[in-house]
Amino acid sequence: MKEKVVTKNQLNKHLFLYKSIFYKNIKFKTNDNDEETQNLINGLNIKNRKNRIKYVFDKCCEILDNDFPSNACQFVNGQCIVQRQNKSTQKCGCCRYCEYVTKNGCPSKNVACKIFNCSEVTKKYKLKTKKDLYLLKLLSMKNREVITHNYFTIEEESLKDLYTLTYTYAFLRMVYRQIRRLFRKDKYLYLNK
Repeated sequence: MKEKVVTKNQLNKHLFLYKSIFYKNIKFKTNDNDEETQNLINGLNIKNRKNRIKYVFDKCCEILDNDFPSNACQFVNGQCIVQRQNKSTQKCGCCRYCEYVTKNGCPSKNVACKIFNCSEVTKKYKLKTKKDLYLLKLLSMKNREVITHNYFTIEEESLKDLYTLTYTYAFLRMVYRQIRRLFRKDKYLYLNK
């Protein structure tokens, strides 16, 4: 396998080309110590489509977790700051709509959920957004939309949507899950305990 040394500027200009089949047998290297550049190089060196998608998914979750301040939502007795301010009886903050959340938080990881933050949190902290995750450029345009709009889904379901080749099929899967949630009789039982 041939090696190609690239700089951050080259990556910015030619990333679309480097992702293509023309560079399938090229191993990329860089002399830049920038973490973002290293992540891109690592992703480009993963030539299997599913493995690259999984890498981007996991790495974006890690980046967002490291960026999120400890107890930014200020939970007290299961209620976030907004729910307490509004004197709401609901619990679990923004995650109250998710069927997977437990009293101890989310059992899975999801990029869309990690990007979404309420106005109270975004007022207090400067958090990463979709635009800040340059690593997403390793994905197709369809996958960038799916990964950032697939809310309230466990990791396995999100990855299945990302592995599909058409946006229509992934979109239908997302809509089906939303409709199914509306008609579940046992949803949100943990909130009443």
